[in-house]
Amino acid sequence: PEASGGVAWVEEAFGTTAGWMSGYLGWIAGATDNAIYPVLFLDYLLAVMHKGSDDVNPILRFCFLSIASCLLGYINWKGLPLVGKMSTWICLIAMSPFLMMIIVGAPKVDTNRWFYIGNDLTAAEDATDDDVSGGFFPNANLFGVLWRPFLNNLFWNLNSFDAAGSFAGEIDNPGVLFPKAMFWGVILVAAGYFFPLLVALGASDFDRQ
Repeated sequence: PEASGGVAWVEEAFGTTAGWMSGYLGWIAGATDNAIYPVLFLDYLLAVMHKGSDDVNPILRFCFLSIASCLLGYINWKGLPLVGKMSTWICLIAMSPFLMMIIVGAPKVDTNRWFYIGNDLTAAEDATDDDVSGGFFPNANLFGVLWRPFLNNLFWNLNSFDAAGSFAGEIDNPGVLFPKAMFWGVILVAAGYFFPLLVALGASDFDRQ
């Protein structure tokens, strides 16, 4: 139960050099990944204002993104209580459109649409773009599913639970609380994808092909 999370496990198993490398690479991955979100937020904000990235002065854009990144970094530096409260509010705000969609769309659901796959299974066979085919592992098309990108998306949507280990040092009795949190976390994340998808598929009448 310490703030170094997975780094502590790597160091215990493989020594200080491997532990340092794990921490460094984790920091690099986090820094590059988190740099995306202020950019996405600004792009969404500009879209709402019916403006494009070219309409913003590059210096103002840089200042906005830098301030947003520093603000998010400061919130994390302040510790788990503030991060927890902010995360709860951000989660509620981010999930609210999906909750509204479920409430509004549920009465319009036609359950027959959940099982429609078209007249044949050629849709997956036709998906041969570079985005989803080729590479070292070819796409296995079984039952109309391209399994490599499908499993990759499942992994992407359900990962990062290991990051919770970095908060173990700030939690009382993590051996009891963490398993409960992980259990409910998996349930809520799966539900957050499953039910909106059911409503979206069942309430939409677009051509599946």
